[in-house]
Amino acid sequence: MTHPTEAFRERYRAGISPRYSGPLHAIWVASVGLATIVFASRQLDQVAVLEWLVLLFTLLLGNIGEYSIHKKLGHHKWPPAALFYQRHTGDHHSFFTEHNMLWTTSRDWRVVLFPGWLILVVIAFVGLPGYFTLGALVSANAGALWLTGIVGTYLLYELVHFSDHLPDGHWLHRLVPGLSTMATLHRIHHDRSRMTAVNFNLTFPLTDYVMGTLQWPERAKPPQ
Repeated sequence: MTHPTEAFRERYRAGISPRYSGPLHAIWVASVGLATIVFASRQLDQVAVLEWLVLLFTLLLGNIGEYSIHKKLGHHKWPPAALFYQRHTGDHHSFFTEHNMLWTTSRDWRVVLFPGWLILVVIAFVGLPGYFTLGALVSANAGALWLTGIVGTYLLYELVHFSDHLPDGHWLHRLVPGLSTMATLHRIHHDRSRMTAVNFNLTFPLTDYVMGTLQWPERAKPPQ
């Protein structure tokens, strides 16, 4: 029996450029992100305790950001962000449903990963402004930690979301604590009847919990 998402998947795959490579896509994002983090971390020197709070703040900001952007722009039409809405609700949620969460070949990674240019936008318009501003007003360490945190949260999002579309029991889920749980929460989010209401966090369900939009599987207790 053909799964109802298969017709969309075939149409989507037919529109992917023959030059697209999933592994190259992933390597590009990882290389740019890790190179930026190495650049920033090499500037750290005798970091004070209070300066580490900048990194903590960026991780918290990233958690709130992924929730807000996902909920407000990914699932609600707003003309300036029409492309994001189309790629997320139109493509990603049509390609994957709660009963069909797995990609088949690496060419399917195009609908899992963000476009390769987006990490450059995040670095240019979020990472670097904070890097230069905090570097000038607070300290070089604060600026470097901001850039590290912003790019680190981006890479973490990509990694966890990618893992959400791996098979249950995959070795990556067994290796990294929490990935299996996040995959379960993301599967619930891909239920079309609930995708605009619950489980918008991808890396850690903190903002979902605070906002009351965290939903665990029915008839199952959340892990302690």
